[in-house]
Amino acid sequence: MTPFDFLKLIHDNKVKWNSFNEEEQKSYNTFIINKALSFNPEYLDIVNNIQKYTPTSKESFKYLQSMTNNRFKYSKWIKGAKTTKFNKDLIELVSAHFECPQQQAEDYLNILDKKELKSFLNHLGIQDDQIKKLMKK
Repeated sequence: MTPFDFLKLIHDNKVKWNSFNEEEQKSYNTFIINKALSFNPEYLDIVNNIQKYTPTSKESFKYLQSMTNNRFKYSKWIKGAKTTKFNKDLIELVSAHFECPQQQAEDYLNILDKKELKSFLNHLGIQDDQIKKLMKK
């Protein structure tokens, strides 16, 4: 069973922990279940309360089952932001031009779109063939 299967079953009060076989019980992941439930604002207090303790999987399942309503509502899984990697030489060039740390130069590069970046590099006197090399990741 996947954690998402358990999420659905937490909302079904008819399902008991003992109805799962040993392998299914071992696949219960308290951290992932708590994380998924915390995306729903209605369950934040419930998840916060259970995280103060270290319940067993059985205790966690029973507690969450008793505290949630019978209507399963899918909450979108929040994903981390994608990070854009830039060519080291490009970062060093921008860092040197603005006389700033490389992290700040990466922030500048994240703000610029390709057209603005090409214009900036042309303004610095860099040739188009070199610009293409710099813009490759």
